[in-house]
Amino acid sequence: MVPRTDFRPVSPRVAAISALFSLLVTVALVMPAFALFQDDQDSQPLNGVFTVTIAKDDIPPGLAGGPALAGLWNVTFSGDGSFSLARQDVGEIVTGRFEAAEATLTFNEWSGLVGCDITADSGEPATYAWQQTDDRLTLTPITDSCVERLTLLTTRPLGGFEACAVSPRSLTDPFATGLAPEALATPVATEEIGTGVAAQEGLSEGADAEEAIDSLLRQANGCWATGDPTRFLALHSDQVIAEISFGGPIEEFARQLRLFMATPVSFERIGPVNLIDPEHAWAYVEVTLGGDPQPQRIDFVFENGTWLFDTFFLFGSTTPGAPPGPQP
Repeated sequence: MVPRTDFRPVSPRVAAISALFSLLVTVALVMPAFALFQDDQDSQPLNGVFTVTIAKDDIPPGLAGGPALAGLWNVTFSGDGSFSLARQDVGEIVTGRFEAAEATLTFNEWSGLVGCDITADSGEPATYAWQQTDDRLTLTPITDSCVERLTLLTTRPLGGFEACAVSPRSLTDPFATGLAPEALATPVATEEIGTGVAAQEGLSEGADAEEAIDSLLRQANGCWATGDPTRFLALHSDQVIAEISFGGPIEEFARQLRLFMATPVSFERIGPVNLIDPEHAWAYVEVTLGGDPQPQRIDFVFENGTWLFDTFFLFGSTTPGAPPGPQP
């Protein structure tokens, strides 16, 4: 396949990619690699990845093994009725089976290093009432006496990620077509409007683009939580992939990124979406890396029928007050 040649000139910042990732890998190597792969099945009404932070003050005094509960936790409920519980600096700690009804959640199996084991031979199933509002999951105990489990699941509501509904980007042929996300809230053109790009031309204040970009940011949270770099890279434009490839083999970049994805990251828009033209926009986004929030200007591009990142957040951000438009 002949590589594309119609990219914007590769920016000088790509020369720093290798040095940047050497530093990131040095940090990431002190943490076990984290991999949370989401299930695409929908047989259970409760499905997704949720997160909660347990502080030392949240742990009941004198609880045996209590200090191990402190940290940032991810709970993954899969459509096939399996679940996993992971502390982000350690990895997966608990696995088991659950059954969700319209308003109740029952753990039928629980096996791991924290909580109280539930098997066919020992332990009683633990039942909770559950309620999901927007991206927050609230669990209220009905029948459970396990203090460790109660601390993890009921101290506060669990925050949610939007499911990562994208096809992984190929590392052997990263510019192959058909890599666009499958479930982003990108405005769909009607027959009267024509193409998806044309649908954006009538936006006076970028309302539809704003909705689509917010969905992209939620997808980024979910895709980062999977620990799979090919799914996170699928949310980025061909221009970003070209910059990555310029800095070295993309396979090596993905390997290093997988290590760094053990560090929790979240994205939230904190400013308006500014349309430059029907295919380009930018906004200020709060990028929270390992609990440290940093505002960044992020560029977006309408490509392959959807809005994608036209900036890779680890390459640096624009100084506040910088003029709109693609960065040099």
